[in-house]
Amino acid sequence: MLQGATDAQGRRLHLTELPGPDRERIRGRDMGSAFLSSYTNYYTANGAVIMPQFGHAEADAEAYGILQAAYPGRTVVQLDIDSIASGGGGIHCATQSQPAVPPAL
Repeated sequence: MLQGATDAQGRRLHLTELPGPDRERIRGRDMGSAFLSSYTNYYTANGAVIMPQFGHAEADAEAYGILQAAYPGRTVVQLDIDSIASGGGGIHCATQSQPAVPPAL
């Protein structure tokens, strides 16, 4: 569906496929159905990409390589996020900024 999509200027989108780990081979397999085992929930920072690592060595390495190729000027760092993922969240979810509350008048 996205393969033929374009941006507002009519340019085709560049898609990067990022497969998920085998849920039977990850550390969090016993943490329930809410466990988010997705490499797409990563955070892009200045000079770095912070991505999840789930303990499925082959899938972790493949996802790492894909993101390193997609962000060649940044250091890719994998983190064990089992405690966040057990609640259905990921790195990107946990790093979102909160809007400032306007001061009371």
